[in-house]
Amino acid sequence: MIERLPELSAPVPDALSTVRNRIVDIARAASFEVAARDGKAIDAVLARLDPGTQVSITWLPQDDDDARVAAARRLHEGGFTPIPHIAARMVHSEAHLRQLTSRLADTGVEQLLVISGDIKQATGPFNDSAALIDSPAFGHPALRHIWVGGYPEGHPAIDSARLVGTLDAKIAAITAQGMTAGVITQFCFDSAPILGWMEDFRGRHESVKMRIGLAGPAGIRTLMRYAALCGVGASAKIIASRGASIARLLTEAAPDPIIRDLAATARFQQLQPMGIHLFPFGGLDRTARWIEAVAAGDFDFNKSELGFRILERT
Repeated sequence: MIERLPELSAPVPDALSTVRNRIVDIARAASFEVAARDGKAIDAVLARLDPGTQVSITWLPQDDDDARVAAARRLHEGGFTPIPHIAARMVHSEAHLRQLTSRLADTGVEQLLVISGDIKQATGPFNDSAALIDSPAFGHPALRHIWVGGYPEGHPAIDSARLVGTLDAKIAAITAQGMTAGVITQFCFDSAPILGWMEDFRGRHESVKMRIGLAGPAGIRTLMRYAALCGVGASAKIIASRGASIARLLTEAAPDPIIRDLAATARFQQLQPMGIHLFPFGGLDRTARWIEAVAAGDFDFNKSELGFRILERT
C-alpha cells in the first residue's frame, strides 16, 4: 500500500500558527534511511518510529543481497514500509535483477528506490537507473511504487538540461509500466535551491510525489564530510550561517531552517504532495528523537525568523 501524507491541519488566522501546524504535519510523515547491516539503526526504527513509516535501505558495496533482503523482511514484519535501493551499475545481469526483485517482493516489498550507483564502471548491463527501469527483468507484479533521485543543486557530472530530461523520461517509463513514480532528492542545506527545484518540478509533474532529502541533526564536521562525499558542497556553507548561536554551530546543526522555510512558502499548497526524507548522519536514534519532538509540537520559533529550537523536556 502506498503511503499517503495526512491531511494538513486546518490553518488558523495567525501566520505563525499555520506554519507551526504545517511543520508538525511534515514531521509526522517524515521518511528515514538505514543501511542493511546497521542493526542498531534498524533497532531504533522498530523502537522509536511509528508503524507504517517509510524506511529506505541504502545500497552499499559491502552489503550483499542476503543482507538487503533480511533488512527488508525485518522492517516489513515490524510493520514498516521498506524501500530498498537498487544500484543499477552494481547489478550483475538481468537474471540478478529478476532474482533480487523477486526475493524482495517475497518479503512484502512494494516500493523501490532506483539509483545509478556511485561507481564509474558498471559491473553488468545497466549503466544507469534509466536502463534498469527499461529492462524487461525489472517489472514484478508486487512492485507498486518506484522512487528515483532528484538533485536540487544539480549533479557534478550531468548538466541541468540532461538531468531534467532524464528524470522526466524515468517517470514516464515507470508510469508506462503501470507503477507510480516518486522522487526522493539528494540532501541539501539551503532552502533556496530546494524551493526552486520543487517549483520547476511541480510545473512539469502535477501530482508526482516529492520527498525532499534533508540531513538529520548531526555534528558540523560530520555533515561537512558527507556533503563533500555526496557532492553537495554548494550549499554546505549555509550550515555556518544559520543557527541559534555560534556555540551551537561549533557542535551540531539540524534541518529546522529548511523545514520552516518549506512550511512558510506561499506556494505550500500548490507544491503538494511533498514530504521530507531524513538522512540520519548523526545516528537514527538521534534523528528519530529530534523529529519526534517536532511532530509533538515541542519547539519554539527562533526570533531571527530562521528555523526553530527544540524545547527541553522536563
